[in-house]
Amino acid sequence: MNNNLKTIEGLLDFTFEIDAYQRGYRWDTDQVFSLLTDINDFTAEKESFYCLQPLVIKKINDSTYELIDGQQRITTISLILMFFESQNFQLLYTTRGTEESGINLFIESIPTLQFPVLNIKKEMDSFGEIDNEILKFWKENIMKDIPEINTVDNFYFYKNYVVIKNWFYQFTNEENEEFKDKLCRRTKVIWYVEDDQSDKKQIIEKFINFNEGKIELEQAELIKALFVLDIAKTTDTFERQYEENQFADDWNLISHQMSDKKFWQFVSNNKNDENIANKINLLFQLHNGFGKSEDKFYNYRKFEKDFKDDSQLDKPDWGRITQLYNNLEEWFFDRTSYHLVGTIIHLTDYNLSKVLEIAERASTKTMFRDNLRKLINEEFSKDKYKFEKMKYGDNAVFKKLFLYNIALTETEDLETYFPFYRFYETKRWNIEHILAQNDNGLESFEEFENFKNDIENLIDVSANKDLSEKNQEIIKPLLADLNKLIDNKRKTDCKKKVKEIIEKIEEFFNVDDFNNLCLLDQTTNIKVGNKPFRKKRDIILGLDKDIKIDPNTYVPIGTKYVFLKKSTNSDAFQIDYWSIRDKEAYLELVEKTINKFLNFEKDELN
Repeated sequence: MNNNLKTIEGLLDFTFEIDAYQRGYRWDTDQVFSLLTDINDFTAEKESFYCLQPLVIKKINDSTYELIDGQQRITTISLILMFFESQNFQLLYTTRGTEESGINLFIESIPTLQFPVLNIKKEMDSFGEIDNEILKFWKENIMKDIPEINTVDNFYFYKNYVVIKNWFYQFTNEENEEFKDKLCRRTKVIWYVEDDQSDKKQIIEKFINFNEGKIELEQAELIKALFVLDIAKTTDTFERQYEENQFADDWNLISHQMSDKKFWQFVSNNKNDENIANKINLLFQLHNGFGKSEDKFYNYRKFEKDFKDDSQLDKPDWGRITQLYNNLEEWFFDRTSYHLVGTIIHLTDYNLSKVLEIAERASTKTMFRDNLRKLINEEFSKDKYKFEKMKYGDNAVFKKLFLYNIALTETEDLETYFPFYRFYETKRWNIEHILAQNDNGLESFEEFENFKNDIENLIDVSANKDLSEKNQEIIKPLLADLNKLIDNKRKTDCKKKVKEIIEKIEEFFNVDDFNNLCLLDQTTNIKVGNKPFRKKRDIILGLDKDIKIDPNTYVPIGTKYVFLKKSTNSDAFQIDYWSIRDKEAYLELVEKTINKFLNFEKDELN
């Protein structure tokens, strides 16, 4: 292996050519910071050298190599050496150079430019403010004088040199010289030389192979390595093997379960989290805190610091991580806890940290559940969730309907768990008017005739209690006018009259009230459009054989109950229309179901 290792000092006489197929220089501040910190923390007493990832090169002559892979690392090391004003290896660019020789004159000029003084410390959790400060200085002081150098590559060269320069300000000259010695003599790269006979096409193919699908080591994998290294310190061979096997089994089981979409969308309410490669990171966030969103390695650095701190008696304990997971798993499989925890995650501003805090304070499962209910009540006892306050277009309507569907699953469908993942697989949710808000596209006289019959029947089933005689007398003449227009085949006038009738129906039936609203996924919502209630019912319940609902859509249980009229008493039951009595019964069912789920009295919720 030693034959394939070279110190940084051993590279100083070399020239590295970076061809046009290479990506630009794009290391972020946290990556530069991590490299500096790792080299600085290296101690020869514990390890013989600090090893970097491979440089993949092709030999051009005894001192010149084409750099196939490793540009980001070697460029950053070149910037560090530039700070020390010491001998440096040469980087030549086919692109991004200002000379035919390939020398980038901007890089060589960087030490002569102005720099902001930054507050960079040895321990940092976030770099967002640092990056913003450098960018502002770049625009106001560098680009202002020499705007032609304003390229993305040049900015990254400059930015990372500024980070390096400011990083060393926190140390004494003696400490900086010690760092320089570690970098040059104790830091090694894996030296991987490709076949000298490879032509340009083969070299580019090799570059693609090295980098295709390549991602930086993800935070979870780095944390995994810290625990593995800690286990390796166990002196007893049998105990070490047992711990290694147990750790591997735990890690695989937890990673597998947390990647299951049903489990993940129970503990997370962020659609974007679906693409997180290592969802086990959530456990580390719960253990250490979430840090700032731009800091991708907050938890890794926290664990690394704790592992290195010999004075700290309470070292990172893998058992605490598994216990966190066991809590989540217990709630996932306990149906009532699942629905209560899921409600908090998806419908309040709290996350799992709050749920864990409640769990720690509760001495029994009953107490835990009751405290979760109290937290949900704090949200839904707000004035905006009162039924008389909620109107079509309010975000509160969606949340209340979401809560109702969870509650209905818990209290009525006793063998089923509410499918949080189905809610997040659905691209977009719509609030649907049960009694259509308006009509789109009645074109034929047959459709006009059916519309007239629908409204006449709606008046019949809504008579007396639901629709006053005064309002009936307003609608009936309009229907008579429509009938004449149909007989006379006056299509344009029929459309105008239909619109006039609908406006009156909306006025009498308050179509934007909560009791005329339900949840539908967008695909189904497009299919049902503004059709009459009975037609929507046929589509949603799958009774219309001519219309197939997309198998990927999801009709919530509460919406099915609406079109099955589960809430309506038999004395007022009719399948074709959504009357005022239907609306009142629906509102009563929603209220009763939520109260039952949360164990609240009626006056406490409203």
